[in-house]
Amino acid sequence: MTTVAERVFGFVRGLVAGFVLARFFAGRPPRVIEPASPVPGSSDCPASLPAVADTAPAPAPVGPSPSRMIDVGAARACGFNMKHAEDLTIIEGIGPKIDDLLRANGIESFVQLAQLHVDGLLDLLERGGPSFRLANPATWAQQALLAAENRWLELKQLQAGMIGGNGQAD
Repeated sequence: MTTVAERVFGFVRGLVAGFVLARFFAGRPPRVIEPASPVPGSSDCPASLPAVADTAPAPAPVGPSPSRMIDVGAARACGFNMKHAEDLTIIEGIGPKIDDLLRANGIESFVQLAQLHVDGLLDLLERGGPSFRLANPATWAQQALLAAENRWLELKQLQAGMIGGNGQAD
């Protein structure tokens, strides 16, 4: 057992050590740790995004190869809060409930979502029940294709141009 005096002395010693270390490191720039090299084809996101150019909608996706790796680090660098490599909730308009519905119907990856047509998604949402009928999957395949190809900056720009999370572009 320690005495009260020993506890107080340990506390004061910790304060002094913290003060000394803070003074020692004061004025030094923070150390930047370089991330591991990204997966080929991924994009690093800058601190600020350039203005989104007015572009025509992307053609119907054909999908990347299924063996392509998702660069979660690059996605997080662009501001996507991915829980795992195939986190469909980063798609604007897909929340946890729709993610559960998609997975229950065998759609578990960005590649699989990118290969679906809007009509098929609307039918799936309709079968899910009345709480899913308001969802608009118009851009889900396009967003999923960008994610599957690790084109995070483009995905961020596309999502920045959408109206209030309903999956529609401006």
